[in-house]
Parts: sequence; structure tokens; C-alpha cells
Amino acid sequence: MMLLKKTTSVCPEDLKPLEAELWEVEGQVIMKKTCPEHGSFEDVYWSDYQEYVRAEQCRDDGTGMTEPRKTDLGCPQGCGICQRHTTRTTLMIMDLTNRCNLKCPICFAAAQAGEYVYEPTMDQLRGIVEYARRMNEPNVVQGILNSGGEPTVREDLLDVLKMERDQGIDYIVVATNGLRLAADIEYFKALRDLGVYIYLQFDGVTPEPYLKARGRDLWPVKQKVIDNARKIGYDKVILVATIVRGVNDGQVGDMVRYVAANSDVIRHIVYQPVSFSGRIDRTRLKEMRITTSDVMRLFEEQTQGEIKTSDFFTLTMTETLAKMVTKGGRHREFCIHPHCGVVALASLEKGKLVPISRFIDNEKFYARMRRAFEAKKSRAGIMRDLVIGFALHVKPGFWLRLLPLLKTWSRQTGRALMDDWMRQNWVSIGIMQFMDPYNFDLDRVQRCCLHYGVPDRKTGARLIPFCAMNNFHRQSVEREFSTSARATPGGGAPAAREKVASREPIIVP
Repeated sequence: MMLLKKTTSVCPEDLKPLEAELWEVEGQVIMKKTCPEHGSFEDVYWSDYQEYVRAEQCRDDGTGMTEPRKTDLGCPQGCGICQRHTTRTTLMIMDLTNRCNLKCPICFAAAQAGEYVYEPTMDQLRGIVEYARRMNEPNVVQGILNSGGEPTVREDLLDVLKMERDQGIDYIVVATNGLRLAADIEYFKALRDLGVYIYLQFDGVTPEPYLKARGRDLWPVKQKVIDNARKIGYDKVILVATIVRGVNDGQVGDMVRYVAANSDVIRHIVYQPVSFSGRIDRTRLKEMRITTSDVMRLFEEQTQGEIKTSDFFTLTMTETLAKMVTKGGRHREFCIHPHCGVVALASLEKGKLVPISRFIDNEKFYARMRRAFEAKKSRAGIMRDLVIGFALHVKPGFWLRLLPLLKTWSRQTGRALMDDWMRQNWVSIGIMQFMDPYNFDLDRVQRCCLHYGVPDRKTGARLIPFCAMNNFHRQSVEREFSTSARATPGGGAPAAREKVASREPIIVP
């Protein structure tokens, strides 16, 4: 048993800050903390100590906000984002509504839980986008994830997406359960024409996980969404799977095989180990808890080694590459805490997935890049080290996989070229574990690059780190800017607003 670090967490009962410690215990990383009033708590932080250490070696802090918000409340109660935060916004999340056409037993947003409607107006949403862009200068906000609730129950969703595009946001995503996209192909076409990505809730490839996690069999709905996407020539689907031990952890491999089989439509898949915040049975914590390293191990077991634990690398590796290419200049910043998420890239070859790490020694290449940048070499020196790194740590087989890219070079340029190459040849697999009051680590929150954008009375808008929003601020924000459950902000006659708010769930045969 070994003490790894001390941090700040919270009491799961009253959410008051507590000192916490991370310990290595029998190959696992365990969080321990004691509340004077509610007693001691222990939870698994990462189930594999060696993988915890491997990720930690890639820590890479950012530069913080342009104009951080001053607060006397401290973290995480005074989120906004304050001067203690080290990262900028890579992806901003905006909850367009707390209404939903489902009421899932597992929902970190606890959608439809209250007797009020939270639905920011178009002016408020525009103000949030403008604020986020200003706070992140000279870097850029990479994209916006429109979330909820269920965004498609909002009748002006298409107008919201157009506004975001007009604001210069080029990566726009809509998180959805897919009910409307399965039932209304014309609506799906409208989203396609706006060039947005779909972040499709996806819990497995059989009915059982949906019955347990969503309260009804949604497997036919998911298949219908994929069928409709293929019919309309849409190829920007991202699957997002909430992984719960005993619910769908046995389908980790099946889900990625489903992606490979439908790679003409599906671009990426993200696995999210369940967070015990929002609506969930907290009494089943030990029974249902699963961590990032658990999911990595399940990949290796359930794909018979096609995708191994070692094929995943922490997301902060991409930040070092961006810094090198721009020599620290303007780029899409992707600093994030090393224990927040990991990713694997795999090429599609005759029905099998071949991870990119079979061709690139990620750790050694990363270490060389980092040393080159930290040595403050000239741009020419950095590029020389980059070329040497490719020569030493990239196998010839990787260059063969670049041939499709070279063949299309004369026909396309820039981002369109890379998108086409990625779609035809690669699948990205992400694992992103969000925190709850049991495993909450302030160190992670202060290095979060996924920020909620919300309205604010004083400044018009503010940004809140993802896990701070879900665990501490969601209810207060929603209540402050809410209306009654029978009215929806956003304009229009009262009768029309009432009709939207009381809209019946969409049922797909």
C-alpha cells in the first residue's frame, strides 16, 4: 500500500469539501476520505495502478482563461471559470433544455426531474457563445455540444445550430437519444444539411441494456437511426455508451464491432463509465462502479486482443503534438487532466480493427516531442526532431495507410481531406470517465477542458467545468433561469409555448 497524492474531494452526503488521499492498494488506486459528520468513504479511482501511472506521465497543463472569473468561494463552489483553472475550452456544452422524451433510470442530468423548464433563449445562447470565444482568445473554442435533456424537443433547434455556425463554430454536435431522428427522416435531413455531428446515445446491441438503463427497449430505435443515416448519405454519427457494470459491460467489444460494421455512417464511439450523479441508484455504487482501466481491459478480453489495453493513450498526448507543430502558437488546445480520458485509433482492414499503436510507439514518440518542445528549440529544430521521431518510432506499415490520403490530395485540401481519410480508414475509440461525489478530485476539475456554458446575471454568461456542473451547479443554474413546467422560454405566443412544453414522446414502432 502506497500513498500516491493528496487532493481535495467532497463529502458524498452534503457536498462539502474534504481532504482526500489516493492510495495504491493491491494494484488498484483507491480514494479515501473522512467527513467529521458522515464518516469515512472509499471508492475505486482507477482499477489498474500501472495504467494510472502510464497516464500520469503525460500530464500537460494549459494556459488558463484570458479573463478568469474572480471568486471568494473557492473550488468547486465558485466555478465560473476561476483563476485556479489551468485549461481553456476545447468543447463547450450547452444544455438547450431540461425537457426530454424519455425518463431514463440512469441520467447524469436528471432530465425531467423538476417541476420547471430550463430552456435558455436564443439571445442567452448567443451570448454564451460570444463569451466563450472571448474567454479563450487567442486560441479557439473547438466546438459546441448541444445537450440537455433532449435537444430535439426544442422546436427552434435548427435555428440554434445556424446561430452557432454564424458565430464561426465549425464543429457542432447534437447529443440525442435518436427518437426523433428515427421517426422523422426529413428532420434528420435538415440536420445533415447543416453539417452537424450526431452524438447518439447507444448502450448496446441487444434490448437488455436499454431495458435496464433507459426503461424501454430502444435497440430498434438505434438501428433505425443508423438506417436513416445511410439512406440520406449522412456519415457524422458518434456513438456514446454509458458503461455500467452488470448492465452492458459484457458488450464493450460488440459495440466497437458494430461501429466497424457501420463505419460508412459512424465516425467515432465514446465509452463513458457510469457517473453516480443525477438520477441513479446510489445504493448500488460498489455493484455498478466501473473505471477507465476496467473498460480498457474489457476491450482486450472481448476483442480477443485486436484492441489491447496498451493501445489506448491519454488525451493529453495530442496537446504536446499541437504545441510542437505551432511552436506554442495559436492552436486548438486540448490540455486535460491525464486521468480524465483515453483514446485509441484503429484502421479498418478486412473486417478487423488494427490500432495505430501497432505502427507508432506512442510513449517514445511522445517523450521525444515533449523534450524537444520543453528545450525551447527553434521551429526548425522542433520540426527536425519531429521528422527524426517519425523515422525512429513509426513503422513502415503506417505509411502504407497514408496511400488513400495521397490519392485524394489533388481533389481535396485541408480539413475535408483529413475527414475523408479518417472516415474511410480509421475508427476512433474514446473512454471518458466523469466524476461523482464519491470519486471527485479537484485536481481533475481544475484541468478540465469540457466546459458548460450557462447564462449569468452579472456577466451575461459563464463557463463551468463538466463535473463541477453536474455535481454542484446544475440545479441552481436551472432554477435561476427556469420557467414553470407549462411554459418554455424562447419567444412565441403563450399557447404555442405550452404546446411545445407538453409535447408527447415520439414512439417508433
